[in-house]
Amino acid sequence: MINFLFKNTPLMYLTQSIWRDEGFSYFMARPNIIQVIKNSINDFNPPFYYIMLHFWMKLFGESDIALRMLSFIFHILTVYFAFLLFRKLFGERFGWWAAAFTFLNPMLLYYGFELRMYSVFAFFTMASTLYFIEKRWRRYVIVTTLGIYTHSFFLLIILSQLLYLYITKQLIKKSVKYVLTPVVFFLPWLPFLIWQFGQSKNTWIYPVNIQLVFSSLGNLFVGYEGTPGGLWVLTFALSLVLILFIYSALKKGKKIGYLAAIYTLFPLGLVLLYSIIRRPIYVNRYLIFVTVGEILAISSTIGRTKVKKLRYIWMGFWLIFIIVIDLISVSFHKKINIRATIMEISRLAKSDDVVYTQTPLVYFESAFYFPDKERVFIYNPKNITIPKYIGTAVIPKEKSMLDFPESPARTFLVQEDGSFEVIMKKVNSQ
Repeated sequence: MINFLFKNTPLMYLTQSIWRDEGFSYFMARPNIIQVIKNSINDFNPPFYYIMLHFWMKLFGESDIALRMLSFIFHILTVYFAFLLFRKLFGERFGWWAAAFTFLNPMLLYYGFELRMYSVFAFFTMASTLYFIEKRWRRYVIVTTLGIYTHSFFLLIILSQLLYLYITKQLIKKSVKYVLTPVVFFLPWLPFLIWQFGQSKNTWIYPVNIQLVFSSLGNLFVGYEGTPGGLWVLTFALSLVLILFIYSALKKGKKIGYLAAIYTLFPLGLVLLYSIIRRPIYVNRYLIFVTVGEILAISSTIGRTKVKKLRYIWMGFWLIFIIVIDLISVSFHKKINIRATIMEISRLAKSDDVVYTQTPLVYFESAFYFPDKERVFIYNPKNITIPKYIGTAVIPKEKSMLDFPESPARTFLVQEDGSFEVIMKKVNSQ
């Protein structure tokens, strides 16, 4: 049973081998705080998550499971704030359902176990929403400021909240002052953000096509990124269902319905439009706050359904649906088991042996798992400049190697598929 749970349910996300972006988070958070901030300037995200992870590592160690638990704690906090919000709106019983619905959402649950900032991003979205609606402005300013320093796309949430105030005719001086205060606190980082955006022109992000536009709402709800192929029709159908719920939330009015509709449609529309007209910036996880908006829209629509029997049918349907998606999605999110590869290499390697990665794409996870990180390098015989988006902020230039070391040292060359080969270069004789 335990073996089944950790291989065939979302618990696998906690225990599976880390992948490149997770390894990058570890190396970003590893140095002292000043260096963490410097590294963040040379990357594409603000430093708050990496600073938190730095202290988390000091307290709880550097195992992959321990590191991932930071994200899971923020996922639980997101669930708790969803409970607070919907308990206030529709009573305690519905609050518990909304909490379960939030906890089991496939997008939030997956990133709730990933060693990245997206679970933290989702939490600050939910917390900012609660305090925004309640007009608890001091708490709002704190969580929203931290949200912007977690991911720069959080600025779209502030823009959405301003739009909400305008549409609902609450755009008064006091409200605008508090909503814009986090932006003022973000001003010291703004020059770095502008510079980073200019540096991000060479990117891996795929262009937006019409298929993605029509399926984006469904993709964001279930965390689908196009792999495996052939599921676009299903996410398009789900997008249509979500539009109906968003429309219903908007039609029924009230604070949470309007705000949920704006969260899901306005920033997503902006990102898609910019990606089509200028250059692609759409990435599912960057828009995880849209998933929060979808949860708010569905929950508020069901909560205001007057026919009790129909309300319970919808509550049961959505829970069953996301549980099924959670179980199906596990196979889509399995990573290459670099941990097993490096453990085998560690068992075979002697003190003068080194580890090379065939490409930069498996450097971070290889260096994470190998005991002596100083002996892990990137094989780069053509001396090609490694793209910035790979994570060069924490890849020293001396890690890029043109050739293998000579005998008696052996080189364990790790491939992208998790396999490896042992290379021994003969000493040149005169």
